[in-house]
Amino acid sequence: MTTTDGRRYAGAAADERRDRRRAEFVTAGLELFGSEGFANVSIKRLCDHSGLTQRYFYESFDDRSALLAAVYDDCVEFARTATLRAAAEFVAPDGGEGVRTTDVPEAARASLGAFIHTLAANPHRARVMLVEMVGVNADLERQRLAAIHGWADLILTVVLGEQEPRRGQRLAAIGLVGAVTQLLVDWYTSTSGHFAAEDESTAADLFELDDILDTCVELFVAAHGPLLT
Repeated sequence: MTTTDGRRYAGAAADERRDRRRAEFVTAGLELFGSEGFANVSIKRLCDHSGLTQRYFYESFDDRSALLAAVYDDCVEFARTATLRAAAEFVAPDGGEGVRTTDVPEAARASLGAFIHTLAANPHRARVMLVEMVGVNADLERQRLAAIHGWADLILTVVLGEQEPRRGQRLAAIGLVGAVTQLLVDWYTSTSGHFAAEDESTAADLFELDDILDTCVELFVAAHGPLLT
């Protein structure tokens, strides 16, 4: 149905309004979970922040955990898009061949740099991805682990192209994701001011992003020969 002023109340228009409200809650979740922490943010707080009612919250989400899952997915997709964009210039256009061995250091630096930049540029995304998703409940843990394996698959696709990875290659890729993740967790917790450290100044000096990027590139280059090819 279309009104005389051109507004539609059924079909696509209703879906669009629902999608827009859902997106507003995801934005509110990112801002609040990423600044105050998941445990400290109520549904009422999310509704007040987004300017929407609880009726609309439950239209899209069963509970706060469901919203956190959606926020996390949005963060992962944002970071993945940036990483793929950076890696694209080092991969054959047809996608059949992986990155050339001579390009591995540059490709690793560009791709990892893009990923790290997406976190450094938005501390809310960093906190959601690195801290708030951990240990909330079993469903969110499965989602987080699936994302880790998704990042490992991305590494293997960039390195191997369409070639099927061996078991050892898959394990190596998962291990690299774990190493990068832990270094970034330590960076965030030591520099964000949200979490106390035994010696914050020493920790902040240790976990400089430029040094983390250099170390991660070295790990990827070292793994490429014996483990990933």
